[in-house]
Amino acid sequence: MITHKDQQKIWEEEHKNPYILLPMDSNDASSGVSLFWDWLKSKGKTKNLRGIEMGCGKGRNSIWLAKQDANMTAFDFSSVAIDEAQKRVAVAGVENNVRFILQDATKTWPFENDSFDFAIDCFASTDIESTNGRSFARDEFLRVLKPGGYLLVYTLSTDDEFHKEMLEKSPAHEKNAFLHPTTGKFEKIFDRTELMDFYKKWKVVEEKRIVKVAKFFGKDY
Repeated sequence: MITHKDQQKIWEEEHKNPYILLPMDSNDASSGVSLFWDWLKSKGKTKNLRGIEMGCGKGRNSIWLAKQDANMTAFDFSSVAIDEAQKRVAVAGVENNVRFILQDATKTWPFENDSFDFAIDCFASTDIESTNGRSFARDEFLRVLKPGGYLLVYTLSTDDEFHKEMLEKSPAHEKNAFLHPTTGKFEKIFDRTELMDFYKKWKVVEEKRIVKVAKFFGKDY
């Protein structure tokens, strides 16, 4: 069993010394986020948008979205990550388009109801180690999004080769979850049925599986 404080400590260490999750240390936006923005553009919905990102890490996605002229608010529970994000946004020159906040996703978010046009959950809910915590964050998204707003949920799948292996070798305390064998970090994986049930109060407007090769422990999956 892992506690929320344990999970936060592991993330602080990962952000201090990137070791396992090197893409999270990158300045490049996640492919899922850029595809989501392209989807918004195809709908003619990218003008004067306010967006929010949960679990933003060092800001790669929100800084990229700010460069596309979105007005971004982003938060993370890692002070190390937020400090670095503040430095990176200054270098990127988009300080006026994005603000970073130190905030725990499992505690009430400091934003008004119906504040944002779109929201980003890029592998963030996968790292919330309790069902109650994930449910709270999901409901906060619903509260702060404007009616008709969009939420991108980009998450791990039970079809992923590496994650299938981890479920067998290092299972966590709940179904479809594991503890990383090196850091002990909790990760939740979803099958489609779980996702549809978890977001049953939402209207699904698009679903897509992104197929790519990722390297873990020197092996391609």
